[in-house]
Amino acid sequence: MFEIVILYILNKYDATIYRLNKIADELFFAFLKSSTGTVNPALKRLEKIGCVEYVEKMTDGGMLSKTYSITKEGRKHLVDLLLTFRSENPYHVINEAKVAIYCSDVLSVSEYVEFKNNILNVLELHKIKLERGLKNEYINLSEIQKRTIEITLEELEKLIKAL
Repeated sequence: MFEIVILYILNKYDATIYRLNKIADELFFAFLKSSTGTVNPALKRLEKIGCVEYVEKMTDGGMLSKTYSITKEGRKHLVDLLLTFRSENPYHVINEAKVAIYCSDVLSVSEYVEFKNNILNVLELHKIKLERGLKNEYINLSEIQKRTIEITLEELEKLIKAL
């Protein structure tokens, strides 16, 4: 997920790691909290596959600093990540979908149609899993557990309708 965030930011601004963290916190405050421990590994992966590049320069304080920018391949990879959005962890699917939707303004109209269909499928599948879990007679859920799942289903419904 952080690869989408990094590429999205670098699609708009060139940035150091410090600035990437700061912009991520400012733009994505409703969905995630960035840290060097999450940004650094994602940035290294993106660098390794040619999606980002950097320029090194000395700061006024005499420190070596890297300013990252997105490459043409990185822009293509961002679109591909959005068009093929998947979330492996059911705990994160709603939040990750929100981040992907938030970043979807980089897509063309035709790409957005494809994106929307894909993300709707992901959300609908998650909804079906939750509904099956609620109806499963072999799972003995307490009332608070049922209500928690129902609240999650309501949030999913709102997100689906918003698309």
